[in-house]
Amino acid sequence: MPATVYLITGGCRSGKSSHAQALCEKICPTNPIYLATSKVWDDDFKDRVKRHQSERGDQWTTIEEPLHPSKHSDAFGGRAILVDCLTLWLTNYFMEMGAFTEPDGETDAKASNNDENISKASEQALTKIKAEFDKMITQWDATFIFVSNEIGSGLHAENAASRKFVDAQGWLNQHVASKANMVTHMVAGVPNNIKQFPGESRDPLKAPNSQDLVECAMLDKLLATRPLMMDDKGYFMMKLDHAKGVICVTYHSCIKNDKGEICDVRGKKISCCSCNNRPEPMETFEARTAKELTVNIFERWEHAKDLVTVGHAAYIGREAQRAEQCLFAGKFYQQD
Repeated sequence: MPATVYLITGGCRSGKSSHAQALCEKICPTNPIYLATSKVWDDDFKDRVKRHQSERGDQWTTIEEPLHPSKHSDAFGGRAILVDCLTLWLTNYFMEMGAFTEPDGETDAKASNNDENISKASEQALTKIKAEFDKMITQWDATFIFVSNEIGSGLHAENAASRKFVDAQGWLNQHVASKANMVTHMVAGVPNNIKQFPGESRDPLKAPNSQDLVECAMLDKLLATRPLMMDDKGYFMMKLDHAKGVICVTYHSCIKNDKGEICDVRGKKISCCSCNNRPEPMETFEARTAKELTVNIFERWEHAKDLVTVGHAAYIGREAQRAEQCLFAGKFYQQD
């Protein structure tokens, strides 16, 4: 199973890097990786790098790798990696293969004057970078967001090496797009999704008919009235914040008195159907999806192993799914 791949492409100052960074921070807010493919050749570029670094928060890990990002794969697992950008990455391979010379002090980069060498070098560069890309995305537990440029949409290049580079960039973009789960084209700061997640190939399957749905609703209504005993380890309350677009969950601690009644820490009896006498929450969670919510509670919360029971897990799992459906549909949610 390959990695999840997103490609964000566009022209100069189209907003692609900003959009990619914002997207990366939304899906991996705690520990995203910024994989810088550029080499720092002069003071002007060094200042630009420092400015970009200052715009990223402390939660970011920066990895600088001009040619072989796959060798850092140990750091990629379970994280979102922003690769910025394919164009500079390809430039490094063109230099590696001899199509361009690297800048040296006050001397700018120069293109080879030998058309035959340029053609061979550009083909080698494209082959090598595609192979490295393919190697990177074999890691199933990584999410890559690649930024690239549509340099072929500009002026016609003036020399053979530049024309070969424009061609190679186009072929590389096509290769990455063919492997990407989603492709976004940025225009004037506006994202346009030109390739969406593929639909499930096994759909459509048999779905419940109207009578089946009625009976399922009746079943759930009956189960909602079953007697329940509150857990003395605590309990969860769930609601939606439609304005923020999140599912909100609070965890409340409680105790059992001598009569076997569940009470708050002040000794006041708590009813599972009442909002009265509700103690202050011990922990509060917010999530945009049911999956994010359950990961935050059961995998990332340090007290989960001591306070969460199997009953809690089953309850939160099904309620989170109901809450997510209501959130996405703009409907009122009532905790069962």
